[in-house]
Amino acid sequence: MNKIKFYIEKHPDVFSILLLAVLCGIFLFWGLNFYPLIDVDETRYAVMSKDLMNSNNWNLLLLNSVPFLEKPPFYFWIVAASIKFFGKFSTFSVRFPIALMASFLVFFTYFFGRKIISRKFGLMSAVVMLTSVFYLVFAHIAILDMVLTVWLASALYSAYLAHVVKDHHKKYCWWGFWTFAGLGFLAKGILAIAIPLVVVFIYCYLTKTLKEMFKPVHSVVGIIIFLLIVMPWHIAMYRDFGNSFLYEYFFKHHFERLINSNEIGRKHSLFYFIPVFIVAFMPWTIIFLAAITDGCKDLINRFKNAQGKLVEKLMSTLEAKDENQHLILFASIYFIVTFGVMSISSTKLPTYILPAIPAAALLTGYFWCRSYKENKFALSLSTHMVAIIFIIAGLVASIGFVFLPSNVIELINPFKYPVLIGCCFVGILLLVQLKTEKVLSIFSGYVITMFFVITFAVTYLFNLIYAGGENELVLYSNYANTTHTRLVTFDFAVKPSTKINYGDYVYFITDTDFDKFNELAESTLPTYFIVKNKNVTNGGYQDKIDKKLYLIQQGKKYSLYFNKKLPEKLIVNPYMQ
Repeated sequence: MNKIKFYIEKHPDVFSILLLAVLCGIFLFWGLNFYPLIDVDETRYAVMSKDLMNSNNWNLLLLNSVPFLEKPPFYFWIVAASIKFFGKFSTFSVRFPIALMASFLVFFTYFFGRKIISRKFGLMSAVVMLTSVFYLVFAHIAILDMVLTVWLASALYSAYLAHVVKDHHKKYCWWGFWTFAGLGFLAKGILAIAIPLVVVFIYCYLTKTLKEMFKPVHSVVGIIIFLLIVMPWHIAMYRDFGNSFLYEYFFKHHFERLINSNEIGRKHSLFYFIPVFIVAFMPWTIIFLAAITDGCKDLINRFKNAQGKLVEKLMSTLEAKDENQHLILFASIYFIVTFGVMSISSTKLPTYILPAIPAAALLTGYFWCRSYKENKFALSLSTHMVAIIFIIAGLVASIGFVFLPSNVIELINPFKYPVLIGCCFVGILLLVQLKTEKVLSIFSGYVITMFFVITFAVTYLFNLIYAGGENELVLYSNYANTTHTRLVTFDFAVKPSTKINYGDYVYFITDTDFDKFNELAESTLPTYFIVKNKNVTNGGYQDKIDKKLYLIQQGKKYSLYFNKKLPEKLIVNPYMQ
């Protein structure tokens, strides 16, 4: 034991890197293949990546055999490359590059924090980010937001490092900023450059370093690098699609989403992301709020003690006097700008808050480090609250179980008691860790807590989501794929899971368009139809379906019909297979 301790003390960097590697393996890669692809975005983008891998044109994205002009290609390139590398289309090959990118940011955060303040700060900030709920979940569900988060954070880290490295290294950090911004632009579009530019401009203005940002060797060369990364794909798409690409890509899916979300129905309140962030950053949210409260008190005291007029007092209050204060100023601007941009956008989805997580992790990691030297009351109180929340959640989940609909009870019954026991165990564990009065012991309690959370998610929760009807869609679409017939979905939203096994064009009829329905049903071409049972019942059109189609299988949520009569022996109950 003493030898291990001696080795750790002698090689702290090696230990930190190995620890992060183990944690990334456990938290990000373990369980990637424990559950199927999940509708809607993950399945849609995975199928598009598979089609891209099989095509001869890696510039052109296709969705259901139709050009997809909404998104840039970086995500699809890396997923398609992963599928090709592993030799097959699978849940692991689809999710692997996203987990790899999430790991990259964990290590970058560690090295960034180590360079700026200390090894302890870098390690704690990296682990806080790694074990926050949304970071874990969206490293396990392969969507675009994690890619944006990684490149956006990397760009901002690079820009900040330019302020602390030696003069002859500054240009490389600024070039790194523009490189990561360019990769982010290729992943999610304009936000990947807009947010970093605003954050860096505000920080440089407050620290009186704007000249550094606009030096030609930094900005001009950097912009050239950015354009070399971004322009080739955009030029190729404009050459092939002209103004329709500009309208669909830039106007409709960038600017219009910012000011108008009526078309896609994702408009929410200005304060929408407050409750979302509270959940997204668990279990660290209460610690983060304690850190924010502590910081606000410090700002108020500094403002009271400042001299001069209002503007002078404000500038004096925000002035950073040492490296710690510079870091806090930078991370605060990073968080506020990211949170603010997402909040003022008309289009809002829970995943949009993910790019704010690294900034919150830096602020929270700094607060943990301060707890070594200062009063631990806020930390202790926050941990008590988290422990109590987990215990109450377990009890509420157990009691509330009896009030759920019978079909929901049937689905979640297998993990009723694991949730109860797990929540209570985690709550008690945190309370026990508090008794040690050691910050690292308490910190490890949070990490262990999230191990139970992600284990529950990959073994139970994600499979529960899949069993909510997506499993039936995948099964039904496989009929059409194996028999080389046409596939139609009728009167429900587009579900890309129907494309996992079915390689041809799917007719997605999202409303009760019976003219189109009759045309396809009366066709001589053999055609499978998938309908949603609830919509058929509520819409009162069961008779219309029965007149045109033959029932093949009836599931709990969806049913499969065929426009030709099949022999009885081919009609199989999916739950008997």
